[in-house]
Amino acid sequence: METRKVQMTGGSTYTVSLPKTWATDNDVSSGTTVEFYPEGDELLLTPEQETRRQEGSIDISGLEDEQIFRATLRSPRAVEELGVSREDCFDFHSSARQLERIADHAVKISDIALKLGDLPADVADAIHGLHAEAGSVFEQSMDALFAEEADEANRLGHDALAAVVEIDEHTRKIDDKLRDLEPAQAQSLGLIVDSLSRSADYGGNIAETALQKAAPRP
Repeated sequence: METRKVQMTGGSTYTVSLPKTWATDNDVSSGTTVEFYPEGDELLLTPEQETRRQEGSIDISGLEDEQIFRATLRSPRAVEELGVSREDCFDFHSSARQLERIADHAVKISDIALKLGDLPADVADAIHGLHAEAGSVFEQSMDALFAEEADEANRLGHDALAAVVEIDEHTRKIDDKLRDLEPAQAQSLGLIVDSLSRSADYGGNIAETALQKAAPRP
């Protein structure tokens, strides 16, 4: 991070110098027009673009979510064209990272499940229940994130976080059941239970993001 002192010229105009490296990298020189984008207590600056906004569509099927969000967060113009604030974009980016982690655990569970044999009925029922609870946390958290009304987002978000606490207790009870199983089977099921629990935690992270998004902003 670089710092610059603000100076006054002409008795009424504030001026600040630009970092030379940034200016060189972005082809900014004397006479270049730049654009300013106020964002709360921040002021974003970018070189003026020669092309103006046009109606149309862009094929983003070949891009990962991470690339799209990063490109948007780096470009004030991209944020403006998407019609969302930088704060919302950060929230969506953070939530997308949680979804990626949940997807990773889903793959892990699938890989382990393919190698499992028959399970005791009580253990199978308990794991099915844990899966349903984790899925409910995820759905409530996503509904909270996209809720239009703050009250609805708060209700769903808090319900999801409360469910995460209950899942922790459910997980401990399943772990007790696994102690009576054959060691290799118990280990595999323990990994599945851990992945379901972690997925619920990631859903809880989305709920927290939703609650922050719904909170009043200055």
